[in-house]
Amino acid sequence: MFSRKDGFDILHFEDIPWTHRVRFDGMKSRARIYSDGLDYGLRMTLVDFPFGSTEPRHVHPGTHVTTVMKNRALVDGLTLKPLDAILGPGNEPHGPLEYPEGCNLISCFQGSNDHSEVKQLSTEKNYRLVLADDLEWRQGAIEGIEEKTLIDRGAGRLLMQVWRCAAGASLPAGLRESLCALFVVEGSIEAADEQLATWDLLRLPPAARHGAARFPQGATLLAAIMR
Repeated sequence: MFSRKDGFDILHFEDIPWTHRVRFDGMKSRARIYSDGLDYGLRMTLVDFPFGSTEPRHVHPGTHVTTVMKNRALVDGLTLKPLDAILGPGNEPHGPLEYPEGCNLISCFQGSNDHSEVKQLSTEKNYRLVLADDLEWRQGAIEGIEEKTLIDRGAGRLLMQVWRCAAGASLPAGLRESLCALFVVEGSIEAADEQLATWDLLRLPPAARHGAARFPQGATLLAAIMR
């Protein structure tokens, strides 16, 4: 399902099979699983919710950061569009979420994904919605790469960012113990003599030295960082 080259795990969207799922409430969806969580304790999954579906108010022991990739999600009176994010903390109810046209989301989950339905929100207040357009771009540590931080607290070790990579920018070769994965939203990555396109994933195994990754035409990436 993935190839390991030059210190990277390279996962192409089309090579990952769909897994069909039925939730506790009977709702059906399908998913492509990029990472099972063995390396960093972080499961990364692209979830495809069907047209007109609704996730009821629910709770789960684990914590997730879920980012909209395609179409929209309606929750708490807001409309979430691509690159908007949901922090669903462990044991804190949230939802319902409506997907009028269906929706694709990338889920980064830590801990148990055992969902159950609830009727009332808890008194905890870590749950939040993040609108990417409300955030400013800031120059990152790497030349030619700007960052927006979607989630920096409330999700354990996980820091979730959007990277905007200028054409010709690159991720230098080296050892990055905290950078877990780069998910291609737009544009492309060249790494280990391969090209990664939209919805492909470049994963960095822990404590592995990697080669350079380049962005010849520029790219928008979702960066998962485990601090």
